[in-house]
Amino acid sequence: MSLPFSKFAARAVAGLLLLSTLSSCGGTAATTPTPSAAPAEPPSPEAQAELDAQLGLLSKHITEEERQAAMDLWLQIRPIREARLAAGQWAYRPREESLLQKLSDLYDQYTIKYLDGDAAGFGYTNPEETTLISYNISEDGTLIADPDTAGQLEGWTEEELMLLWRDMTELLPEGAFADFKRLTFFTDGPEETVAWVWQLDDTGDTWEIAVDPADSGDKRYFVETILHEYCHYLTLNSSQVTYTSTQTTDTYNEWGMVSHQGSYIDDFYQAYWTGYIDDCLSCTDTYNFFLRHYDDFVTAYASTDPSEDICEAFTFFVLWPRDPLADQAVWTQKLDFFYDYPELVSFRDQIRADLGLSEYQAYEDLFPAAAA
Repeated sequence: MSLPFSKFAARAVAGLLLLSTLSSCGGTAATTPTPSAAPAEPPSPEAQAELDAQLGLLSKHITEEERQAAMDLWLQIRPIREARLAAGQWAYRPREESLLQKLSDLYDQYTIKYLDGDAAGFGYTNPEETTLISYNISEDGTLIADPDTAGQLEGWTEEELMLLWRDMTELLPEGAFADFKRLTFFTDGPEETVAWVWQLDDTGDTWEIAVDPADSGDKRYFVETILHEYCHYLTLNSSQVTYTSTQTTDTYNEWGMVSHQGSYIDDFYQAYWTGYIDDCLSCTDTYNFFLRHYDDFVTAYASTDPSEDICEAFTFFVLWPRDPLADQAVWTQKLDFFYDYPELVSFRDQIRADLGLSEYQAYEDLFPAAAA
């Protein structure tokens, strides 16, 4: 079956606490363009605020000439963008896309100059995955091996894999995997992709989860990864989004997916992402984008896109204690975002109780050696 939406969030270790597959924002170094002649009228306060949102931490460092170069590009983009949205068109028009790429490259040049950015970006690679074995999950939870996918277990036994599945199901509340109809064990070697989920149908009603046993030895990281991947299911199932080729401009969209108004991911997007989504989507590597907005993200990988951001924030929401005295950095606001949803608070409380975490205890406290 041809699926409208591919794998979500393969998780990788690669040196960051909650790093999944890193697709990220680094530009190529180039000479800062000479700004064009000043517009007849000064930019509106709205345009100034929009540019500041995109610049992030850069706004404190760049020169007036550099700011004007960015503003000149943004003032060319704004009317094209407004006309597209007024026409209800989600996809960028060619001219708008070209200008956005130039603006993103300019931001990357500034980031490399002022914020220790890197034109190479994260430099993550995506090694080939080998399927070990897949199981179909029956209505009563019984696992039935798929003979067409059984491969070499490469040093693991089925008993070991079943223990891993038991740990996954015991981590989450009872019935949490009810919509998951397929379980796959794969490997791409240690410290690469840890797990992924994707929908098995065109509606997002049924799901598959895949894990790499080579990365299951670090219990702390494995728990974080399973929570991250499960959040993709929570935010992208059929109750939250519609999988369709007809995009809209009213809510958060990805190719082949339109989120529902009032869904977790659209609420999250409207609260935190509208100011710089175009810049992020124009990036070839989100590393420099992350540096520009360092205080907005709980991890570097969260800066990849709203879908990854909400999953990273959700993982910390579950595993960290709530701090009412925390500063109001955007990343801490994102952790508080989930407390507005009683069902997610209940989900959190059940997991924390099962893990034996007190009200003021973080999951990492159970692993003092790793934390050190």
